[in-house]
Amino acid sequence: MLTGNITLTDSQFESLKTDLILLSLPFVSVADYSRIKGETEVSVRQQIHKGLLPIKSKLKAREKTFINLEAIRQEAQAAA
Repeated sequence: MLTGNITLTDSQFESLKTDLILLSLPFVSVADYSRIKGETEVSVRQQIHKGLLPIKSKLKAREKTFINLEAIRQEAQAAA
């Protein structure tokens, strides 16, 4: 049980908030991922194109692209 208070700086709070969001969602849109990570959508799409970011499988080419956060989590756990 915590008995004391924890004080976070603004940057620590934003980092924690980002981590909590990423832990709770299996997929996020490219726009949301870029906003969370502080990168441009173009940069994120380039990472997808290069195979650096996993995406949710699509049935049609024109479907919206979603980043597969669950795959990223599993890769991170395997590397740890």
